[in-house]
Amino acid sequence: MSTRQSNPLNNLIEDSLFTRMTSGVTKVALVALLGTIIGGGVHGCKESKDYYDRGVARLEKGESDAAISDLTKAIEMRPRFALAHFYRGRAYLREREYDKAISDLTETIEINPQLVVAYSERAMVYYIKKEYDKAWEDVREGESLGQEFSQGFLKALREAPGRDKAPRGTPGIRR
Repeated sequence: MSTRQSNPLNNLIEDSLFTRMTSGVTKVALVALLGTIIGGGVHGCKESKDYYDRGVARLEKGESDAAISDLTKAIEMRPRFALAHFYRGRAYLREREYDKAISDLTETIEINPQLVVAYSERAMVYYIKKEYDKAWEDVREGESLGQEFSQGFLKALREAPGRDKAPRGTPGIRR
């Protein structure tokens, strides 16, 4: 597990990962429950769900490397396991492996575009990488699907260096 010093960027990441209680988090839980119910009869689902459950628990404990390992095993067993990609993307974000985080979050969205919280996580990674236009695209798409973004994140994105304002038509932004 990597060690991180406290700074405003870490605070944004922590807010994004572990304290946001929006409709998107509720939808993740509902999608997970539905996937468990539907997936129970598919070969390999129980084993992949076991790895997934352990990976998520390890991520919540801050054991990102172990979480990545377990979630990777779940994905190997079920390549289209959207939630496993989502949480592995979160683990990569914690480990500051931003390109891998983007890859997993993009895969999550491709598998299940209604998993709206993936847009906010990917927007966060784009923000960190200073790819502000891509971050705004995810904000617009996420909000169009009902995802709520923290006002702190939107303010930071709006005030990002080299950006004097949000693009026209950006939901949730008042100018």
